[in-house]
Amino acid sequence: MKDFNSKAWAPVLLALGAVYMVLSLALGRSARAEVPIDLSPPPSDAALDVFKTAALIINEPRTAVVDLRPEEAFARYHVPGAVNLPGADAPQLSKLFTSVPAAVVYAGKDEVAQRIVAEARKTESVAKVYFLADGARAWYLAFDLPVPLFAEAAPPASYGLALRAVQSYFAGASAVAREKALDSLQTLVRLNYQPTLLKAGKRAAAGGGGQKKISGGCG
Repeated sequence: MKDFNSKAWAPVLLALGAVYMVLSLALGRSARAEVPIDLSPPPSDAALDVFKTAALIINEPRTAVVDLRPEEAFARYHVPGAVNLPGADAPQLSKLFTSVPAAVVYAGKDEVAQRIVAEARKTESVAKVYFLADGARAWYLAFDLPVPLFAEAAPPASYGLALRAVQSYFAGASAVAREKALDSLQTLVRLNYQPTLLKAGKRAAAGGGGQKKISGGCG
């Protein structure tokens, strides 16, 4: 058997590597995109970001989503599938929490939802109870805001497709399967494309008028 000639094969390996990179960019993927991001919520975490909340609901459709805000705020905007129980406390929600595999609550202020979850976790052991950090506003900014209107740069090519797939799933579109919705959610997390003017910091504060209006629309 002839010895492997590394010098002779080097151009071939480089060419193959270049082809892989081109194909990865064309498909909107990278080498690290092959490793799924873990969006499963640790039971010890009380607060969930919007993407972990969405993944929880997709993976377990029987998850109860409870909106504690007033009826008028709920009517303006709410997380898909949420039930409105204004001002409910942990004892009032105990029956619901024990009848579902998981529950996510949110309110106008995180402190309210956090207190409900803390109290529920002291008495209930059947359901996994969490609260959605930043409430309905977080969901709106992630999935329903026309992001390119506020961004300085155009969204990546795969962003629009992934966003529409997630939106369609939560709208009850039967054509979007659970696996497709989860894959699209992974894409959104990897891209991390956000409205520049709504990010935290001095720039966001400078455009406070627009940000305040958006926040108010979600209650």
